Amino acid sequence: MKQCEVEESGWRTLVEPRPFVFAILIIAGISLEFIIHYQMKISIVYSHFYYLIIVVAGLWYGKKAIYVALFFGLLLLVNSYIITGILSPDSLIRVCMFCVVGFVLGLIVEQMNCYRNVLVEQNNELQKINNQLRDSQKSFETANKKLNLLSSITRHDINNQLMVLLSYIELSREKIRDSVILNMVAKEEAAAHTIMRQIQFTKSYQDIGVHAPQWQNVPEIISQIQKNDTIGAIEISIRLNGLEIYADPLLEKVFFNLIDNSRRHGERVTSISFSFITNDKNIVTLIYEDNGTGVQDTDKERIFEKGFGKNTGFGLFLSREILAITELSIKETGIYGKCARFEILIPLEKYRFAHYH
Repeated sequence: MKQCEVEESGWRTLVEPRPFVFAILIIAGISLEFIIHYQMKISIVYSHFYYLIIVVAGLWYGKKAIYVALFFGLLLLVNSYIITGILSPDSLIRVCMFCVVGFVLGLIVEQMNCYRNVLVEQNNELQKINNQLRDSQKSFETANKKLNLLSSITRHDINNQLMVLLSYIELSREKIRDSVILNMVAKEEAAAHTIMRQIQFTKSYQDIGVHAPQWQNVPEIISQIQKNDTIGAIEISIRLNGLEIYADPLLEKVFFNLIDNSRRHGERVTSISFSFITNDKNIVTLIYEDNGTGVQDTDKERIFEKGFGKNTGFGLFLSREILAITELSIKETGIYGKCARFEILIPLEKYRFAHYH
C-alpha cells in the first residue's frame, strides 16, 4: 500500500506537531498585530495571516485550535478598541470566523484521526489474521504431505498383497476341476481386480482440493484429452469461444470422466460436443452432449452418488466434488435413448473468455 507521507523534509512540519514552529507562528502573529495594526493602522489584510496559524493549530491539535482562534480574536478586538475606541462589526465578524474555522477544521481533523486509528487497528488485526492463516496453511500442507505419503505407502502395500492374492487365485484355478468352485474363484478374481482398480483410482484423486484453484482454459484441456488413445474414434466438437474456468487443478479429470463414461456406457457414441450458453443472470452453462443411449430418468441423480455404476463408481461423484470446490455444479439433463447431456453451471467471477485478455 502506498504510504501517505510527504517526502520533502521541509514540509514534514505539516504532518506532525512541531511546538517550536508553532511558537514562532504565535510570536509572528503577535508581532504583526503590534506592528501592522497598532503602529501602521492597517487592519484588513494582515489578519488573514491568523488563518494560517489557526489552520496549523487545527491540523496539529484538533479542536484545541478554538483556543488559538479565541486568543487572536481577542487580541484583534483589544487592539481595535484601543485604536478606535469601539468594537466594530467587522472585527466581531472576523473573530467569529476565526472561531468557526478553528472549530470546524479541528473537528474534521479529529474525526479523520479517529478513522485513521480505526483503520490502523483493523489493519493490525487483519495482519494477525493473515499470519494465522499463513501458519494454518503451512500446517495443512505439512499434514497433507504426510497423509499423501501414508496413502501412497498403504496403496503400495495393498497392491502388493493383491498381486499375491491374484497369484494364488491363478494357482487355485489350475488345480481345481469342480465347476462350482471354479465359478467362485472367478468371482474372487473379479473382486480382486475391482479392488485394484479402485486403489489405482484413489491415486488419481489424492490431490483433490489440495492445491489452490486456478484459471484453466477449457478448450486446451479438452484438446489434450483428445490425444489420449483410449478415446478411440469418437469425434469431439469444441465450441467454447476460449472459455476459461476458475477451478481446482483436477478439472481435467472432470472432462475425462465425462468422455470416458460416454465411451464405456453410451454403447453407440460416435460424437461428443462441448458448447456453452449464458443466461440473463450472467451465469454460463457449459454443455457436454453425446449421441449415445443416455441416462435413465431414475438414475440422473444417482449417477453422482459414491459407488454407483459399473466401473469404480467414483468418477462422477468425484467430478461433482472437484467442481464444488469453486462453487460450480453439474447435472444430467439428457433424453434417455437419444443422448447424454451434462450441464456445468459456472457462476459470475468463476469464468472468463481468453480472447478478452
